[in-house]
Amino acid sequence: MRVEECRFMARDDLAWDSYVSHSPHAGYFHRAGWARVVQRSYGHTPKYLWARDDSQVRGVLPLVIFRGPFGGRSLISLPFVDEGGICADDLQTKQALWTAAQEIARREGAQRIELRQRESSGLALDSLGSKVTVALELKRDADVMWKGLDSKVRNQVRKAMSSGLVTAWCGVEGLDEFYDVFAHNMRDLGSPVHGRRFFANTLEEFADSTRLLLVRDGSQTVAAGVCAYFRDTVLVPWASSLREWRSRCPNNLLYWEVIRAGCEKGLRWLDFGRSSPGSGTHKFKMQWGGVERPLHWERLSRSSGRTSTVDADNPLYDWPIRVWQRLPISVATTIGPFLRKRISN
Repeated sequence: MRVEECRFMARDDLAWDSYVSHSPHAGYFHRAGWARVVQRSYGHTPKYLWARDDSQVRGVLPLVIFRGPFGGRSLISLPFVDEGGICADDLQTKQALWTAAQEIARREGAQRIELRQRESSGLALDSLGSKVTVALELKRDADVMWKGLDSKVRNQVRKAMSSGLVTAWCGVEGLDEFYDVFAHNMRDLGSPVHGRRFFANTLEEFADSTRLLLVRDGSQTVAAGVCAYFRDTVLVPWASSLREWRSRCPNNLLYWEVIRAGCEKGLRWLDFGRSSPGSGTHKFKMQWGGVERPLHWERLSRSSGRTSTVDADNPLYDWPIRVWQRLPISVATTIGPFLRKRISN
């Protein structure tokens, strides 16, 4: 068995993604295309490792060389998304990939290696925070799913419908509408927004498995989300709504449409994406009847310096958040992507 960097020629893409599609430890963000999305969007260098025995792939570890807000270099698997980490057939392969990752960290001058996994790596690493995802099991019949929802949730969906809100599925042609809502919401939350290019690259790279869902009030888009499909699961890693429409429950209509369409497609799970336990976002997701699943974000550090992760729940960031919330949207969307490039979570 040998461990080497994947160069992503056309044949390598197929071999990598074939392994990811079958590995029980892999997720949507392990797909080869994320290397190109991150590099094209922000210029970070991917270092994707795979272990092969003859022509068979035995394990993968996607890594990105990331320069954080405080200047230090890290190897992260993976920045900007919920998960990454090591996928391997056995302990020997996992150890070989991990040894190769440490060698790259030494060679590149990276002071930290961060793994973001749905399962603990089993390695001697420090824990990073307490993020969780919420997963809702879907039924084959959307009517059965509807009847199983809490009555408050059903009433909120009905309220959105009766007020005239409607949903629309689209691809990259809906990007401007999605991004306008997303950028406004991120400004209101006090967080630098991803660049439009990040989402354009995502939709282009994963055109076969990623769609936009819009909620409209007439010609005005008031809520929107990115929906990604992997095996038996639909994920919603990014979703937002405009605050002035919140009383009409557009978010509830958006997620109900994701559920309804997921049932129609015969999917088994809806993954709501990560949140902090006890936060408003977390409570919103839990009201749909899902189960909480911990995300194992872990770190090996070669120094006592700061991590590349910026956590908005940290009181240290209260003042910058308040300042950002007061910026004109044109300023926030101009400056935001330059800052977002250095924030890995």
